[in-house]
Amino acid sequence: MKLEINKLPSKDNLKLFFFYFFVSLILVSLFNGFETLNFTKTHWLFSGDDRSAHQIGWYFFKEDIWRFPLGSNPNFGNEIGNSIVYSDSIPLLALIFKAINFLLPEKFQYFSLWFILCFFLQGYLSYLLILDITKNKKTAITFSFFFLLFPTALYRIAWHPALFGHWTLILSVFLLFKKKDVKDKHWILLILLTSLIHFYFTIINLIIFNSIKIFDFLKKKIKFKRYLSTFLICHFSLFILMYLVGYFEVRVIDTFALGFGTYKLNLLSIFDSTITHKNITWSWFLPDLMLSEGEELEGFNFLGLGGLLLIILGVYSFLKQRNIIKKLNINYGVWFSFIIILLLSLTNNISIGKLEILSIPLSDYLYGPLSIVRSSGRLFWIISYFTLFLSIYFISKNYKRKSFLIFSTILIIQLLDISAGIKTYTNKIYNQDLYLKDEFWKNEEILVLKNIITTRPVNYNKHFDKLAYFMEDNNIEKTNIIKMARVDRGKAARNRYELAKNFNEKNLENGTIYLIDNIGHLLSLKQIFKNKNVGFFFKDNLWFMIKDKKHLMDGEDKKNLKKYEIYEPALFEENSVNFLDKNHFVGFGWTHNSNSEGIWSEGKTSNLLFKLDKKMKNIFFEMNIIPFINERNKEMSIDVFVNGKFNNNIKFNFKENSPTKEEKIFFKIEETMITENIINIEFRNKKPKSPFDLLISPDSRQLSFLLLNFNFFSKNI
Repeated sequence: MKLEINKLPSKDNLKLFFFYFFVSLILVSLFNGFETLNFTKTHWLFSGDDRSAHQIGWYFFKEDIWRFPLGSNPNFGNEIGNSIVYSDSIPLLALIFKAINFLLPEKFQYFSLWFILCFFLQGYLSYLLILDITKNKKTAITFSFFFLLFPTALYRIAWHPALFGHWTLILSVFLLFKKKDVKDKHWILLILLTSLIHFYFTIINLIIFNSIKIFDFLKKKIKFKRYLSTFLICHFSLFILMYLVGYFEVRVIDTFALGFGTYKLNLLSIFDSTITHKNITWSWFLPDLMLSEGEELEGFNFLGLGGLLLIILGVYSFLKQRNIIKKLNINYGVWFSFIIILLLSLTNNISIGKLEILSIPLSDYLYGPLSIVRSSGRLFWIISYFTLFLSIYFISKNYKRKSFLIFSTILIIQLLDISAGIKTYTNKIYNQDLYLKDEFWKNEEILVLKNIITTRPVNYNKHFDKLAYFMEDNNIEKTNIIKMARVDRGKAARNRYELAKNFNEKNLENGTIYLIDNIGHLLSLKQIFKNKNVGFFFKDNLWFMIKDKKHLMDGEDKKNLKKYEIYEPALFEENSVNFLDKNHFVGFGWTHNSNSEGIWSEGKTSNLLFKLDKKMKNIFFEMNIIPFINERNKEMSIDVFVNGKFNNNIKFNFKENSPTKEEKIFFKIEETMITENIINIEFRNKKPKSPFDLLISPDSRQLSFLLLNFNFFSKNI
């Protein structure tokens, strides 16, 4: 069967165009607020969700010069490595609007325009495809609202604007249904387009297109030369475009991330209406199935009660006339691609409800590449759309005269059901608590400072949401305070080491506000700069440090700074450690142990800060550690300094055929090194190695030892 788009008079086309455009404006106003239609209003994007990162990514990109690759965005990350891709700022629009930046107002956001475009294309393309299937204009217009208000798409509005581009999936289905009229160039153009929106859409289309071409070759519909040329044109064009946009500003190895097997599809995901973690339900009728957090967050694929009824009736219609699917002449490669997509969506950990029915261990070599699609539950979207449109096709062929009544009834049931979720989304209140409100920020001496950096740069800064609006509103030029799923881990690690080195050398940048990440950092910095003209400020429940601004400290700042005392341990009392802010004795050069016990020393220098009674004699420091030695890192030497003076050396050697075990290390702290009761213990490793350096894993952190616990003790000598 050859599906054709009905050729409508131009006047009808124009009317439909304006109809869906008007509907799009109404829906954007409904879900985001009428004021968001003003492209100079940005405050609504700073409500603690991921949209703040998308807007700030665009802000820094807009304010920067053109670079190469074109999507490079180094000022948002400050030497960590970044591009407009990894802030999910919709590169397609970012590049267009940066090109006409000279015409834009100082404050500008294009996300409202994106939402308008998405609603418009979601509705209009649904209309065209339904019209193609049913040949009924009234049915097509009416049931297009099913897809305009599809919960799986609407769920993304408040968190991931780029992923709201579900109209690209409808385009994919359109190409599948119109197989005879589709050329390779249409698929390639769609693949290239989606790479400028979000890579998950690209992956979906790559799997489908490659599967189709493979089966065309196997069925001898095309020769190998044609297959190879198509493959090379598609993938080489995509590679060039991805390079230009900035995909490779982050090392490929750093696109691997944890989450595959967690953020997945559950076999009951299409029935689960509730995202418990966010307290959002999309159904008045269907219960919360209480799936895992990862399955609800990224495996959310709820079809709605109307959607489920549509598929049930579609299956019934198919069973009555099984031969009708043959008329569609769907390529075998499509079914094969859907099998691949389904398996990737389910991952190696397959669950039905709370019951895990299959768990297959994956080697690191397989897990690494698969982790590129760590939120694999998203991939199932294309299967949902295809199944829904296929059901429309079956029903329209089986119930030609009653199809409008059937589809209208299903739509009413769907809207009644999902109105629970729509109600939640349309009553969204923007979180004003995420703005810096202290009058301190209006001081002229502060307003001229154009850089703001954290003392601990990571890809997902815990204070980003509170500082995001401040960065845009105060025209900040550089920052390493970011919120992104991917960064260059090697650059991020080196940035941390360079910062720690500068602090130890009492070297602070002019014109820079330092956000102090935790109390351990605060106490170390307070000790380092105690006799320097450095201001410490406690504003909006955050600690900041600024060079040459000590005179701006008020009474509250001094009072709060004095309140935090250096940790004073008791003798013979074991102190366990983990990567939490409450470890006030943990200074710079420490990193997490992936939510497990202990903390890793990182970089060339790591320090612990303590306070001891001067009267104590013959003080020893004891710690239980696991050194980072192995077959590829057989020797390690660490110098221990106390208050800047050499105290002792610790050596580790790898023993063949013997696993690295926990070791107990202790050393005496010379009394002459204790000044003002303070003990600052530094561990210095001149040649630290990372698992990445040793080709063990993508982990770029330079590690020395895992500190599990410690204690101080005294003994007679």
